[in-house]
Amino acid sequence: MALLKSGRLSKADITDSPDLETLLASNSGTSVRLANDVDLETLAPRLSGLKTIEVEFPGYADGRGFSIARQLRRRYGFQGELVATGPLIPDQYAYLLQCGFDSVKVDDAVFERQGEDDWRNALDAFDLTYQRGYVIANGPSMNVLAARRAKRSDDLSAQYEGYDARRALEQAISHDYNGQIVLASSMGIDSAVLLHMVSEIDNRLPVLFLETGKHFKETLAYRDQLVARFGLTNFQSILPDATQLAEEDPDGILNQSDKDSCCNLRKVRPLDREITKYTARITGRKRYQTPERANMAILETGGRQVKLNPLASWTAKDVTSYMRLHDLPPHPLLALGFLSVGCEPCTTRVAEGEDPRAGRWRNSSKTECGIHYINGKWVPIEAERGTHEVF
Repeated sequence: MALLKSGRLSKADITDSPDLETLLASNSGTSVRLANDVDLETLAPRLSGLKTIEVEFPGYADGRGFSIARQLRRRYGFQGELVATGPLIPDQYAYLLQCGFDSVKVDDAVFERQGEDDWRNALDAFDLTYQRGYVIANGPSMNVLAARRAKRSDDLSAQYEGYDARRALEQAISHDYNGQIVLASSMGIDSAVLLHMVSEIDNRLPVLFLETGKHFKETLAYRDQLVARFGLTNFQSILPDATQLAEEDPDGILNQSDKDSCCNLRKVRPLDREITKYTARITGRKRYQTPERANMAILETGGRQVKLNPLASWTAKDVTSYMRLHDLPPHPLLALGFLSVGCEPCTTRVAEGEDPRAGRWRNSSKTECGIHYINGKWVPIEAERGTHEVF
């Protein structure tokens, strides 16, 4: 048997889980193998102690295992590892993920005919599948006809709607905007995800970080940790203009009297100086963050600078799952109650139940740095309030 996870062959030891009858006859055990005609109510009393559940597929045309996975996730709230096992084929991979499976055990005979590359490519290619719908990894399900239309469209933005996050980045970085695209990172709570993806595609991609002189020491340490771990060779720390800094904030306390001017001096102008050299910019914006972003395109081509939003379809859970899957280190301030991290003087902890950005510029009307590009200028956008913009 071959074990596939995230489209790649896993090096984990493959062991057979006991069947349900064996599990129920014992007083211990953290894994079980279920037939596709199982009565899940029989398993329910033991679910809390299980870490892994394998669901058998006796044949690729027998889809009862999909329903079992959905019930385990939605009705019974199972949070452990869910494994599909049997003579499955790559065309079914996307639907397996959509139904809640984490990995697939593939018969040796099947794997000989359709190996690792076939399974990985199945997540990127939008060909007709045996299922009614097709899913983009970490995104909403898409009707197969819509997916095929996206793939064949003459409109570049429409094509990107058929890509998952990694494929969108690969297409933009290596093809459509090769040499003309940049990632601006705040080294915030979600930053490791895009940095990790980018490093695996092209670790020479320009990555801009605004060194405002006011960051937490933990943020700077996190920056150095991620740059070293991911091998980013074109990482650039952008500083405010020294002359402007001396003239406008000689004592370093401008934030106390005029927060907007401080952000303009230390963030807006320095970023404007560098990022407009590029045709396209990668952002970490997501559709769930505000009503205004609900229909945000993965590739926005209407403005002066193209914006690529590869995580547009992602939820907060998707981010957490990705970081766990790839063992990415969290920002050190996250565990201390900082759900959004900016400059130290203007960032506080967030109480339980508060909006994640409630700790930014607390007790003031300010909610954004002002780093938004519209009509050729970097300006504040009222609609972006209360969101998780990269800065």
